[in-house]
Amino acid sequence: MKRVRTYNSIATIGLEQFPREGYEVASEIPLPDAIILRSQNLFNEEFPESVRCIARAGAGTNNVPVARCSEQCIVVFNTPGANANAVKELVVAGMLLSRRGIVQGIDYVSGLSEVTDKTALNTQVEASKKAFKGSELKGRTLGVLGLGAIGSLVADIALQLDMKVLGFDPALSVESAWRLSSRVQKMDSIEALFARSDLVTLHVPALPETEKMVNATLLAAMKPGSVLLNFARGEIVDTAAIKASLTNGQLGQYISDFPVPELVNLPGVLATPHLGASTDEAEDNCAIMAADQLMDFLTNGNIKNSVNF
Repeated sequence: MKRVRTYNSIATIGLEQFPREGYEVASEIPLPDAIILRSQNLFNEEFPESVRCIARAGAGTNNVPVARCSEQCIVVFNTPGANANAVKELVVAGMLLSRRGIVQGIDYVSGLSEVTDKTALNTQVEASKKAFKGSELKGRTLGVLGLGAIGSLVADIALQLDMKVLGFDPALSVESAWRLSSRVQKMDSIEALFARSDLVTLHVPALPETEKMVNATLLAAMKPGSVLLNFARGEIVDTAAIKASLTNGQLGQYISDFPVPELVNLPGVLATPHLGASTDEAEDNCAIMAADQLMDFLTNGNIKNSVNF
C-alpha cells in the first residue's frame, strides 16, 4: 500500500486517479511515500525519509524547497501546460482591460445607484461615456517574453486578434518552437522586445536568474504609455522600478495577478488576486496530471515533468 499526503484542496477528480486498492490518500498521513499539493509552502516542512516524490498541481515550484529535495533524493514534479488555457484567457482579459475603460466605466455606473429615473440615467451615461473611450488591440504590437506552454498560446490568440506579435525566449525548446506560428517575429534580445512593443506580457518562471529581470533599464526602453502584463510571477519584476515608471509616465499601465502593497491603488495599476489558474478546468487538469505522474513514478520508476531529476 502506497501512501500519499495531500496539502490544500486538491480537485476530487485528481485524487480519484489513485486506485483505492493500492493507495491511501489523506491529509494526515504521517509517513507518506508521496506528497501532492497546490500552494502550501513547504520550506519549513521536514520530510520523513519515506518521502520519495512531491507533485505540485501547478507550473511553478517556488513553494517547494527543490534544492533540499534534490539532496534528499526526492523527485519534484510540476504540471506544465495543465493550466495554460486558463492563464491565456486571463491575459486576454488583461489586454482588453488595458485598452478600454471597462473597469473605470463599471465603477462609474456603480456610483449612479441614486439615479432612479431611466431617462435621466441614460442621459447621464451618454454624456459621460467619452471619458472612458479607449483603443483597439487590432494592429497593436504585443511582446511575449517566454514562449512556453502559456506564452505560445497567448501569441497565437494575439495573432487571431490581428495584433503584431514579437517573441523572445533564450531557453526556447524544440517542442515549444514547433508550437509557434511562423508569424511570431523572434527578437534577438529582451531589450529589443521591450523597445518595439505596445504591450509586453511576461511568461517566464520565477528562478534566481529571473528575479527582478524587469528592471528600471528595461522599463525605460519601452514606448511611453506602454502596458506591462504580469501573469507569471511577482518576483520577476522590480516593484520599485514599476512604481517609478508609472509615476513618471513612462509605463502607462501595469496589469498584474500578484498584488503588492506598494502598488495597490496606484494609478495605472490593475491587480487581480492570483486568479491565473483559478478555474475548475485548470484545477482538474493539474490534479490529474500530478496524480498520474506520482503513480507512474511510484509504480514504474518513470520520471516525467520533474524540475530536479
